[in-house]
Amino acid sequence: MNKEFEEPIQTKWQERIWILAVAGQAGFLIAFPVIVGVGVGIMLDRQLNTIILFTILLATAGFGAGAFLVYRWVKTTVYKRLQKQKKEE
Repeated sequence: MNKEFEEPIQTKWQERIWILAVAGQAGFLIAFPVIVGVGVGIMLDRQLNTIILFTILLATAGFGAGAFLVYRWVKTTVYKRLQKQKKEE
């Protein structure tokens, strides 16, 4: 089999687009748990007649969970990407 027809070589633009996609997904992985935490916190604050206690606590917990998800996701994604590049060389 001819190697040039298996997979095209990555260009600089393809690499930049991949980096932007990773950054966008990382932003979503942080924002989504925070938004859910704020929403649930507001509901709990209204139900329990507290000021903004649960909103702050759950938004902070959402940020921590989002940061953990991003760390784990980027670690596996970048590792797979590096392994793929080593195979190509």
